[in-house]
Amino acid sequence: MYSILIVDDEYMILKGLEKIIKWSDYGFKIVKSARNSKQALEFLEDNDVDLIITDVNMPRISGLDLIKMAQESGKKFEFMILSGYQEFDYVRTGLQLGAIDYILKPIDSKALVASLAKVKNILDSHKAIQKASVVSLNVQIQRLFESDIDQADLSLLFHQLRITPDIIKSGMTVIACNRLNDFSKVEQLCQQYGQVLSFEHDRHLFIGFIGGRGLLLKFVRELEDKGYINGESFITVGETVYDWQNISQSYEQAARLAKIYKFYEKSNKFSNNNLRVDWLKQATLPKVSLVKIKQAIALGEYEQLIEELKNIFTDLTKRGASPSYVRQIAFLIYSEVNVKINFDAQTYQEYVTRINNATDLQSLMDISTEVIEQLSNKVDDQKYSENIKQVMSLIHRDFNNDLSLKIVSDELHLNPDYLGQLFKKEVKMSFSKYLNEYRIQQAQEFLRNNNQSIAEIANNVGYTTTAYFYRNFKSICGLSPKEYRNKYI
Repeated sequence: MYSILIVDDEYMILKGLEKIIKWSDYGFKIVKSARNSKQALEFLEDNDVDLIITDVNMPRISGLDLIKMAQESGKKFEFMILSGYQEFDYVRTGLQLGAIDYILKPIDSKALVASLAKVKNILDSHKAIQKASVVSLNVQIQRLFESDIDQADLSLLFHQLRITPDIIKSGMTVIACNRLNDFSKVEQLCQQYGQVLSFEHDRHLFIGFIGGRGLLLKFVRELEDKGYINGESFITVGETVYDWQNISQSYEQAARLAKIYKFYEKSNKFSNNNLRVDWLKQATLPKVSLVKIKQAIALGEYEQLIEELKNIFTDLTKRGASPSYVRQIAFLIYSEVNVKINFDAQTYQEYVTRINNATDLQSLMDISTEVIEQLSNKVDDQKYSENIKQVMSLIHRDFNNDLSLKIVSDELHLNPDYLGQLFKKEVKMSFSKYLNEYRIQQAQEFLRNNNQSIAEIANNVGYTTTAYFYRNFKSICGLSPKEYRNKYI
């Protein structure tokens, strides 16, 4: 139902309007009847309406002045005007202000219904556009979280959300609100905290929470205190990052911890509420950065990987981190390795169980070391479907050309949305991320084995701009192309 505010200083006309038709039959509901513009403006201070129907000739504040004042206050609505035969100047001014229609007094029900049909078509159109805009915004924010957005779209997104690129300097932490049945309450709380970066997926709401540790904890506690996170719902939290390029780190951690939680929940039979409270208490702590772990995996530097692992556990020991918290870090390290190896289901669950049952830091360190050692013995025996094998073959063949999921799906005569979902399901990353990483791997070969300029190498592996190549290379490898070349030559 669309909401209507009707305004007229004549009591009988006001009451007649309320009863002249059955408004609900036409998709409308009168939410307020006002005897003058002052009453109407007071109502609009705290309420929004879809349609205003107002008399134009009223004492003190005319109907047209009411419309102007409401529009100037930022209210969005459609409006129609009521007038007598001798008031054409009012009608003309009303139409100039954007009135959908005017209705002459005495009011004819058929004319009113015809005017309402016009308004409903316009409101339906606005609603459809707004819905499409929300869906598009949801997709763009998801692409941002997955580091799958180019600079032009990122700038457009910032403009649309009215945020500045440097706002992340205060810190951003991705929160995953999992298994939500009611998104609206959590989204309203986000608005109260000025949080605009969020997207919905299935029954999950991912929030890019911008702000310091104190504000983050206050927000999370309020989610729980108000009962927005209860029952089977739970929260997982990634690391805090300070650069847009690293959002995916925090997002991946929050998403992976959610996956681990589901297994953990089943294996521990969370009938004991203390287990759930303890896990969630640790889940709300932003995680340590695993950027150097990821970089060492990407570079295949396994000795460095073990060294970074020791550094992390040494730091956790010095901080006196609880076993519950360290288990979550161990889960995340295991997940990073699993992305590379893709353990079979049985092996995956065995490691999760071992991490879950470990009671001290040394045991968790030993398991994490064992997991990392699997990388050096890794055999590339991934079992992909025929379609995904063909996609990978095309990437390996044409990575240096203009390549996109649409181009590949057209060549394979497959729906791009279906292919993108299938690729992500089997390969554990998006098509664009896989393409990016493969191009960077090829760039590493070029940097080690020939003397081409970095601009030439960027072009040879498929990047149209050197700046974009630099950004991607450093994000994946932790070094600039120049630093990488100096290190390995």
